[in-house]
Amino acid sequence: MKKKKTIMILLLIMLVLTFSGCKSVEAPPTGIDEPNNISQTQNEKDGQEQLGEEPEEEASANGEEDSEGFSEAFDTSKIESEEVKQEDKEQGASNEDNETDSEKTGEPASAENKDIASLTIEGTGIDKALILSLDDLKEMKESHFEDDFYSLNSYGTKEYFHFKGIKLKAILGKAGLKEDATTVRFVASDGYNMEFSLEQMLKEDYIDEENPDKKYPVIIAWHENGKDYDASKGAPFRLVMGQKEPGDVNKPQWVQNIAKIVID
Repeated sequence: MKKKKTIMILLLIMLVLTFSGCKSVEAPPTGIDEPNNISQTQNEKDGQEQLGEEPEEEASANGEEDSEGFSEAFDTSKIESEEVKQEDKEQGASNEDNETDSEKTGEPASAENKDIASLTIEGTGIDKALILSLDDLKEMKESHFEDDFYSLNSYGTKEYFHFKGIKLKAILGKAGLKEDATTVRFVASDGYNMEFSLEQMLKEDYIDEENPDKKYPVIIAWHENGKDYDASKGAPFRLVMGQKEPGDVNKPQWVQNIAKIVID
C-alpha cells in the first residue's frame, strides 16, 4: 500500500514537472514578439516625424487642407492683382488730368524759371519800380520789334542775328522816367553789369553799316535765331542795339541774361 502511494506521488510530480516545463518554453516567445512589434511601429513613426513625414492618414488630411489653402491663396492673389491693375489705371487717368500746360506746350514752367523769367526795373530815376514777367513783356505787342541785327566784335567778325523783343524805350516809359534821370545800368544774373547814358538808350536810329538805310531802336530781346532763351540757363533777356556809325564795335555791348535795369 505504501509502495503504491509512493508511485502515485512520483507520477504526480512527473506530471507537474512536465506541465511546468512546457509552459516555461512557450511563454518566452510570446512575451518577446509583442514588445518587438510595438517598438518597431513606434520607431517607424519617430523616423517619419524626424524626416518631416506624416502618417498616411494624417498626410492625406493635410493634403486636402493644403489644396484648400492653395486655392484660397490663388483666389486672393487674383483679386489683389485685379485691384492693383485698377489702381494703376486710375493713377494713369489722374496723371493725365493733372498734366500741366508746360507739359502740353513743351515749355518749362517751374517756379524757379518763373522767378528767373522776370525783369526788375528800379532806381532813383523812375517814378515806380516794376517787376515785369516775360509774359508781361510779350503782351506789350505795340512795342515789339523783330529784325536782323548786324554785329561786329572786337576781332572784326561780322555776323547777322535775328532777334525778337521789346523796345527799351517802352519799358522805361512804363516805369516813368524822371527829368533828372541820366544813366541806365544793365545787371546780369551773374552780377556782370554795363552802364550807358539815358540818351543812348532812347535812340531809335542805330544803323547797320551793310545797310545804312535801316534804323534800329535799342531792344530787350527774349528770342534769338528761331527760339526763345532758356530761362533755366539764366534770365531770358538780352540787350541788343545797332551801330552808332560804320565800324562801330557793337556786339560787346549786347549784355546777356539781364535780370535788372537800374535807372539813376
